[in-house]
Amino acid sequence: MSDFYTYRNEVAGKKRKRSLMLALLIVLAAACAGVGWFWMQRDAQPAEGEAAAAEPVSTSESAEAESEAPVEAAAPAEPVSTGDGPARIVQAVDTAVWDTSTAVEQTIDTEYLNTDHRMVAVPMLGTVTPSYFDTVTFAGDSIASGLGIYDTGYKNAHYATYVSAGVQTFVNNVSVKNAVTGATETPMETIVASQPDYLYILVGTNNLVVQGSEESFIAYYERLIDMLREQLNPGVAFYIQSIPGVQEDVVQSKPGLDNARIATANDLLANMALRKGCYFVNVREVLTNPADGSQYDDYATKDGVHFNAAGYQAWADYLATHTVWNRRSQYLGQNPYYIYGA
Repeated sequence: MSDFYTYRNEVAGKKRKRSLMLALLIVLAAACAGVGWFWMQRDAQPAEGEAAAAEPVSTSESAEAESEAPVEAAAPAEPVSTGDGPARIVQAVDTAVWDTSTAVEQTIDTEYLNTDHRMVAVPMLGTVTPSYFDTVTFAGDSIASGLGIYDTGYKNAHYATYVSAGVQTFVNNVSVKNAVTGATETPMETIVASQPDYLYILVGTNNLVVQGSEESFIAYYERLIDMLREQLNPGVAFYIQSIPGVQEDVVQSKPGLDNARIATANDLLANMALRKGCYFVNVREVLTNPADGSQYDDYATKDGVHFNAAGYQAWADYLATHTVWNRRSQYLGQNPYYIYGA
């Protein structure tokens, strides 16, 4: 009984025979085609004897024959070379179009105006170690100050957070009291002096309270980012934090703090972050009810605007799991995006 190897050799031998026969057939067909082409060319040429036997025709007779013969279509002109390059036998093609770099008219709107803030927020990644926040500066109002007031584990972070601060407080660089350190200072100088690797900004609740226009608010915010970029190191990463929601009854005493309006303001902030090259962190996701944007009762305080210790701890944990990957960052457990050789 034949084994597998014997059978395999038999099949291979048959394949070789078929390939050889096919090659021979191709060679034979090519040879036949060559012989046929040779005989066709030979029959088309007049015999030398016939050409010699033909009687010469006088010049006058030749001229009369030419005059009486019907006029034939002129043969196509031979391609003419100008000396600049090879002669063209097809219509010339203008190659200057693709070889030109010129500005073109914009045909689409590249502005980010109506993107849902939840769609552009930084996604969950690995959990960075607490040392990540040693080179973080938190800038904003009293809501942001809770990250430094409560024991969230980020005591080594820097804080430029101020009670009742709006975005104009930073742009105008007025002298205010730091809600975490208690020092009276000017916000821009405090931020620049900290020289952070990562800057987290949360401001806007007080702007919404006074019911100013959202366009003015965003314009001031963009100016703030420009001012900070002029004074901070080029490698600083900017994180724009979303404005958290409030309790449902807050809108009765503060009409500007309507959760639907807060959601609209966050959409504008997210679009601004895209335009300005910043990251958007949707902390509202962990602090508020997704149905209506109101604060979770377990995290709320009496004023319905700020958060309690549990709320700020949930906030701090959220920030630790929502960072943009950086090779300098240290992660709890395995690096989620470790690249060999990088």
